[in-house]
Amino acid sequence: MIRHMTTTAPLQLLQTFRHKLLGVFSRRADALFELIDALVLTLDPRSPVELSLSPAFRRRFSMVYDALRNGQVEPERARQLLVEAEPSEALTIAGCAVYGVDTTVDLRPDAKTLPDRSKVYSTCQKKAVPGHQYSWLGRIVSQAPAWFAPRDVERVATRDTPAAVAARQVLRLTAPLVVAGMLSVVVADSGYAKAPFLAAFVGLTSLFVLVRLPCNRVLYGVPLPPVIHPATGKRVKKGRPPVHGAKFRLKTPPAPQQHVGFPLPLGKGSVCVSAWGHLHFKAVPRLVGTVVRVEFFTPVGQPKYLRPLWLFWSGPSSVSLEALCQMYLARFGIEHFFRFAKQRLGLRCAKSPTLQACENWMWVVALAYTQLLLARTLVQAAPRPWDKSPRASQQPLTAGQVQRAWPTFSLSLGTPASAPRPSGKVPGRAAGFHPQPRPRQPVVYKKQQNQTATASA
Repeated sequence: MIRHMTTTAPLQLLQTFRHKLLGVFSRRADALFELIDALVLTLDPRSPVELSLSPAFRRRFSMVYDALRNGQVEPERARQLLVEAEPSEALTIAGCAVYGVDTTVDLRPDAKTLPDRSKVYSTCQKKAVPGHQYSWLGRIVSQAPAWFAPRDVERVATRDTPAAVAARQVLRLTAPLVVAGMLSVVVADSGYAKAPFLAAFVGLTSLFVLVRLPCNRVLYGVPLPPVIHPATGKRVKKGRPPVHGAKFRLKTPPAPQQHVGFPLPLGKGSVCVSAWGHLHFKAVPRLVGTVVRVEFFTPVGQPKYLRPLWLFWSGPSSVSLEALCQMYLARFGIEHFFRFAKQRLGLRCAKSPTLQACENWMWVVALAYTQLLLARTLVQAAPRPWDKSPRASQQPLTAGQVQRAWPTFSLSLGTPASAPRPSGKVPGRAAGFHPQPRPRQPVVYKKQQNQTATASA
């Protein structure tokens, strides 16, 4: 049975997390631990080496590069530590814990020696740019303020897709949930409405999926029962029984089986939710669920958006349609986490030419943010003098406010990391040594890769 550390006092929970954090690193543990502490103390770092100026990092600046390149994060230990640190009071909707999955990109167009780059789409530049993708999965802790508990992070290799990597993360999430006996839902955007991801939920009874659907998708109903001859008792039509029933086109749906409406708060309009049950995808016929259509209307009854929101739900039909809408809206908690990690924790500032350093940096950011999450009820708000409306003391703090108050709070925490030992003067390079330039790495185009694999098959 997995025992969450959240059963203890908050301060003891944070101290236990910090002591167990050293065991996550099998190499350069002390340097990586101090790098995490320095990251929490630094607002908006421009590069990892800037963290060496922090008083929490007692080593020289060159150790930052050494820790990221040669340090070793044990992913299984890191995931187990994040499982234990997940808050027990996190958000639940209709008795289900809500988890979000999504990817973030690390654009590296000029890193010609960085291995395994592919074309990834950048919403800022509105085009595909060479770089890496990282798949994140975690629990939505709260919506106001937005808190997210990272559970797993994995780089999407060029031979993989975000849907396939997310499916592996879902399978790793399943085992602890089965032991704990907790019902959970993974909420995903329309990019995950694909067979590799959806197939991971087939046969699961404690973990469900709520995924958005593109407006042009086609699903299938339950096939008609076979026609039995009254005299012989055998099927009239020979051959394999049909797997799919009638087509269900999202563009032209039939009359809904369920329909509810409720008003939006503050008189901002209303929401109409319709549902159709017993539908499945052609590529995953064993995953049968409910299709939900969400329509938003203005106070005068006009549609707010050009197209409705379509969702697929694989869980029990007893969950209300309003709860399904709340689950999907909770997904945006992972978007708030991405924004904070990029703006305040330097998620994309590690521009190392080595793959190991880039992956280690993602774990450093995830573990640093988890410390802020655990300290959100321990620190006292430190508003700036020019803040117009200081936050009331009884209101929960945001991640930015916790990080701003962290320097004063961390003075009493101490550190389990060992102090650096003087190593003397290094000899340096031998006379006449000329290092060879790093080999150039090509950018992998996944479409061409798939076409080549299909042609060879």
